[in-house]
Amino acid sequence: MSWQIILAWFVRYVHIASAIGAIGAPFFVRLALLPAASQTLDDATHQALRQKINARWSKVVYGLIALFLITGFYSFLIETRLPDTVAANGMPVRGALITARWRDFSPEDRKLYHMIFGIKVLCALIIFFLASALAGRAKVFEPIRKNARVYLTVVLLLGGLVLVCATLLHYLPLPHPPAP
Repeated sequence: MSWQIILAWFVRYVHIASAIGAIGAPFFVRLALLPAASQTLDDATHQALRQKINARWSKVVYGLIALFLITGFYSFLIETRLPDTVAANGMPVRGALITARWRDFSPEDRKLYHMIFGIKVLCALIIFFLASALAGRAKVFEPIRKNARVYLTVVLLLGGLVLVCATLLHYLPLPHPPAP
């Protein structure tokens, strides 16, 4: 197995792991931490806890965003192909792309791929912005932090949409009927 294939698999693992961290934490905060803290703590203590958590979590958020972007661009731009094989009829078969897969698609499938990919990237960028605003300390984003329940819900819904887009992209190209 070539080092390029191992690297492509490692990059995919890091991409998925960073997505799990980036969406798993808001899921926990929205569904467990915020409701429990709201019922248990007075407002001043709740705000103090939020500031302490954000001071630590912001570094993790920025690291996850960086990993996610680096691995995403790698998977989109760098071609990694499985080894060529020989079909049962003795004809050589070019190895399938495992990164930058869209480069082997038909023009119709490329259009569909790029449309879905664009939706996925736009949703991810909004998630990155909201995650940064929720974990940061900038005064301009204080209204977002004050309405954390709403914005965490938006992050989770967008995360679901990113997952749907990623699943659709995984199953492209579409099978085309044979030409007559």
